[in-house]
Amino acid sequence: MRAYKIGLLSILVAGVGIVQSCKQKEEKQLKDEPPVVTVATINSSETEQSVSYSGSIVPDNMTTVSFAVPGTINSVGVNEGQRVSKGQFLASIDATEYEAALQIANASLDQSQDAFRRFDELYKKGSFPEKDYIDIKTKVAQAEANKKINRKRIADSRLHSPTNGIITVKTAEVGGMAAPGVPAFTIVKTDMVYAQFSVPESEIGSFKQGMQVDVNIPTLQRDFKGKITIINPVADEISKAFTLKVRLDNPGGVLMPGMITEVLAGVPVKVKQVRVPLTAIVNNVDKIPHVYVVDKNNIAKLTRVSVGKIAGDDIIITDGLNESQTIILTGQNNVKDGKKVKAQTTSVTASAPKSE
Repeated sequence: MRAYKIGLLSILVAGVGIVQSCKQKEEKQLKDEPPVVTVATINSSETEQSVSYSGSIVPDNMTTVSFAVPGTINSVGVNEGQRVSKGQFLASIDATEYEAALQIANASLDQSQDAFRRFDELYKKGSFPEKDYIDIKTKVAQAEANKKINRKRIADSRLHSPTNGIITVKTAEVGGMAAPGVPAFTIVKTDMVYAQFSVPESEIGSFKQGMQVDVNIPTLQRDFKGKITIINPVADEISKAFTLKVRLDNPGGVLMPGMITEVLAGVPVKVKQVRVPLTAIVNNVDKIPHVYVVDKNNIAKLTRVSVGKIAGDDIIITDGLNESQTIILTGQNNVKDGKKVKAQTTSVTASAPKSE
């Protein structure tokens, strides 16, 4: 009886072993089974769009302001980034010397004018030599000129803004020395700005003054309309490109000098464009976009791509894909680079430029 129980137990253990072995084989087979993915083949397509030129915002006018007379700065009324109006006080220098010189000039003028009045009557009566009379008149003129010069120096000791704009550079500081021609402030006028861009010689014939163009500001994600107001008739010596400027009104000051622009202008051209569904994009840990490209042996290869704008449910691929390549649209979560996949073709197709 005991031998019977032992035999039965052995059979049960063997059975369990067989079941577990079968289960492990099934799991291994499932594990080794290629993941099922949905794929699409890239086909070429054309789209018509305006030519885009990269440029930047430049101010309407940039003014460098400096003192006309030397001296020690004793007051500064503005800061960098501050908006100023025409005629607004900016800074001043100590004018003590110029005020004293003006007092001396006034005294000299009074003395000269008094002498002129006394000898003028004598000269008219013929009792005063002409040579001495001319000397007195000269002294009066010199005293008047000296007075004007010192009055101007006092006026020049106070610096005012010559235009409306924004202070972009401030080098004037209280206690510092001012000198003629040494910049104290830089002011840019931004109530009206320009989108400046360059056009190659082969395309300059498509542009005319007064031509309306669209200007996109990527930072602001806004589009503006403007007219080409300046076409520089002289090309750059190195690039052989011509510089153009588009005038843009800027009452709110949202357009700031240095902002990158995209100017859509010129004759629309037909271009090849990559467009793939958003589901095809795979981002790695560094947020760099990739797609899985499947070869003729159904091996998936992780391929880095460069992306552009989103167009509905698609995204524009600017670099990385060619015509006739097959990419994975869905099912990438179970895919590994260099591994085989089970591809199911979908009716959805991507579009891309033909390979050169």
